[in-house]
Amino acid sequence: MKTHYETLGVSRDATQAQIKLAYRKLSKKHHPDVSGGNKESEKIFLEVTEAYKVLKDQASREAYDARLDGAGQSWGNGQNYEKQSTEKKPDFNMNNIEKNFEHFFGFNPKTKETGSTLKKNPLDTTDLFERFFNK
Repeated sequence: MKTHYETLGVSRDATQAQIKLAYRKLSKKHHPDVSGGNKESEKIFLEVTEAYKVLKDQASREAYDARLDGAGQSWGNGQNYEKQSTEKKPDFNMNNIEKNFEHFFGFNPKTKETGSTLKKNPLDTTDLFERFFNK
């Protein structure tokens, strides 16, 4: 599957001006009014337009690049650019999940009992309820 960069014929590190220029050239060449109803040319025009919509905005371009990096796409020279994080992710610990569950719901999910250190109702909405209905 072609990337938007390949569709426009630009490199991944192309400037916004280069992307705009490539879009204008291709859209002018493949525009339905110019191509005389050629279905293949219309298809290319739609692909070029879609690619430009994504790459013209810096935020959407960064999101697109992040999706490409996450998928380990190759970029023309056969190299895979995969995101390699140097930061260490925290170890998965089931006890932390249980502790958060207890704090939020007010009981231990394994024993189904409320602890002496836990409030009976950690999400006390009594004040909100009374203010709403006492007026």
